[in-house]
Amino acid sequence: MKILITGATGYLGKILGEQLVRAGHEIFVVTRKKSSAAVQLPFPCKIIEADLSQESISDAQMSAADKKSIEVIYHLMGEPVAEGRWSAEKKQRLVQSRVAATQNLYASGFKPKKLISASAIGFYGDRGEEQLGESSTVGTGFLPELCQQWENEAEKFKNPSTEVSIVRIGLVLSAAHGYLAEILPFFRKGLGGPIGNGKQWMSWIHEQDLISLFIFCLQQNRSGTFCGVAPHPVENSEMTNAISTVLKIPAVLPTPKLILKLMFGEKESIITASQKITSENLSKTNFKFVFPELPAALNDILQAQAQGEDIFLAKQYFKEKPEQLFPFFSDAKNLEKITPPVVGFHIEKMSTPEIQQGTLIDYKLKIRGVPVRWQTHIENWNPPQEFIDTQWKGPYQLWHHTHSFEKLGTGTLMTDRVRYKLPLKGLGSFFASGLVAADVRKIFEYRRKVIGEIYKLD
Repeated sequence: MKILITGATGYLGKILGEQLVRAGHEIFVVTRKKSSAAVQLPFPCKIIEADLSQESISDAQMSAADKKSIEVIYHLMGEPVAEGRWSAEKKQRLVQSRVAATQNLYASGFKPKKLISASAIGFYGDRGEEQLGESSTVGTGFLPELCQQWENEAEKFKNPSTEVSIVRIGLVLSAAHGYLAEILPFFRKGLGGPIGNGKQWMSWIHEQDLISLFIFCLQQNRSGTFCGVAPHPVENSEMTNAISTVLKIPAVLPTPKLILKLMFGEKESIITASQKITSENLSKTNFKFVFPELPAALNDILQAQAQGEDIFLAKQYFKEKPEQLFPFFSDAKNLEKITPPVVGFHIEKMSTPEIQQGTLIDYKLKIRGVPVRWQTHIENWNPPQEFIDTQWKGPYQLWHHTHSFEKLGTGTLMTDRVRYKLPLKGLGSFFASGLVAADVRKIFEYRRKVIGEIYKLD
């Protein structure tokens, strides 16, 4: 099918788009900046440059024929709720990127068979011990009102020819994004603990189950609203204890609600809200959760962190085939081209004339201005699909980098997966994990930009 995605450059959109391509669908993406999206999106697609928060999509931006061909729309766009304080300007962006964007999407003239729109369990507000589901009433306050307006605009798509599915997304558990990613640094330093009295209910979902739910909505032949939450919500104290158990690190320092109010202002309400939610509508379907229980979900997500490791994952899509890309990335000298100059990366010698299984590469670089020497061992060499390099001598306790080149569509999905562990055991992680994570991210952002220019990703 031909599927249009808004919000495709967001965390959820990237994963969903990749899965839809793997299933054989043709993807169109609407985004504000085409050049940036072309570098970020890990899947093949046709990019439409338009800002739905400000205007509808004109026929000049997307032809009438292409609009007519769209069979399904995934509407995922929205200013991140959890980022920054809720100033008047921030609130306006939240409204524009959800309510106005949905109005403009509708006004663009699409006639899909199905619209699948994101919403949030913020719809319910703070409800204490009340059992909630799709049939429960909307809460009070800014976020519930925003969610209700957002959903009302999405419902306007519904007609005899168009089904509308709405997913009220719960607390998404992922080591790379959102709640867990934000609190993990504190827990790993032994600074984690319950929020307030820890009695507030948290309705969560594993990221894998959320993606499966969005794809499930595509397969359903009926309209409906679904709460994107696992069947077993937990209190904040249980969430805290479960994270502590997986990491094997005590978490006993509570965070008073007053402190959160001072730190975040009105946004504190989404951190401390109690929402005990199960999906009544999902329970009536054949949808199966892979992770219905919290301990199993956390054990899956935090495998590396439980061993004291960190994971960095980067994906980039190229129109070229793996055999066309592999020679560039397997040439050690090209690493200097795609590494930020401030790092001062320079290869000194190699144990073989060309890279192969077992090659040792000696080079020098700077970490925050401090000169270090590094020796890399090519652990696995399997052109044009994969190669793995590991640190034999250098500043890390562990550095294991897998470069994979997978055929996707007519091109290649390149994936970099790095496992690393800082020296000095827990001390290294306590004092430097945040700085190192930021440095690794900046290095790969630079690489993404330079590679995009080399291969003309636009």
